[in-house]
Amino acid sequence: MSKRFNNKRLLYLLSGLVTILILTLLVKIPKETTTFKTHIIDFDTSAVIKIILNNRISDGNTIEFIRSSDKWIVQQGKIMSATEAGAVQNIFSEVLNIKPQSLAAINQSRWKEFNLTDSLATRIRFLTSKGKILADIMIGKLDFKKPDKPNGGFSGNNIKMTTYVRLYNHKEVYAVDGLIPFSFNIKFEDWRDKAFLRSNKNEIASISYIYPADSSYTLIKKDSIWYSGSQKADSLMVRNYLNSLALMHGQEFKDDFTPISNPAYQMLVQGIDSLSFSIKCYEGSSKDEYIFNSSLNPEAYFSDRKDILFKQLFKPQNYFLKKMRIK
Repeated sequence: MSKRFNNKRLLYLLSGLVTILILTLLVKIPKETTTFKTHIIDFDTSAVIKIILNNRISDGNTIEFIRSSDKWIVQQGKIMSATEAGAVQNIFSEVLNIKPQSLAAINQSRWKEFNLTDSLATRIRFLTSKGKILADIMIGKLDFKKPDKPNGGFSGNNIKMTTYVRLYNHKEVYAVDGLIPFSFNIKFEDWRDKAFLRSNKNEIASISYIYPADSSYTLIKKDSIWYSGSQKADSLMVRNYLNSLALMHGQEFKDDFTPISNPAYQMLVQGIDSLSFSIKCYEGSSKDEYIFNSSLNPEAYFSDRKDILFKQLFKPQNYFLKKMRIK
């Protein structure tokens, strides 16, 4: 009788444990499943009118990207500039492709460990024209780890790179593959358009060089032949020069510069039908400095040494003439 009673109690106990296990699975698993995300964020990029970036390298100075018509400008303080080509598209691509690999933490007690506090993280917000925040993401610590069993010894391919991120106003921390902090922890100047000159040599019909005194002249194409002033130019020299004008970048922004006099040198590049662009060169604050401005990026002034950008652009008339060959 006692043995049957004990067996019955064990059966009840086992049934109870099974019931608890089933309830735990029904409650806990869906909760963990909903906590873990396949993508950190998802939003319509066409609705974004402003991006606010706070990164560690800018010493607390906010960087803003603002959509103006079909173009983006970048601003820090009072300085506004055109953005580097593809910069905003790269931001969208980077954040929308963040895919968590694992859940690293579920509460804020470990935020500091992953550099995800307000003072340590890089924060990016995406806003609509009405100020609604479509996404608000925090990017934290970057870890470099070797696999437990690397194949073929040490090499770059054996390094696992993990970034820790979280959504603002959310406690969960996610581990993500990749070097995400490197995409956003860059200086304001590096978001700006440094392109100084862009051209297509096949569309250039003439270049007028406006120099001091009587040294001005025009490089002009007539019936497929180039002339430097009134003299026939060396076609190879002209071709090499026009190739060098395809793309040039300024090096150092001169945001505090305001022209107070006419440029010392100018280039007027004429296309087939109209003026394509102009370049102005001003005297700098020292004898070794020139300040450059291009109508292709009119808001930007660049500082450069006299023996670098100046020599690439402003050629004397005899530079394009055929050299005398001594027999």
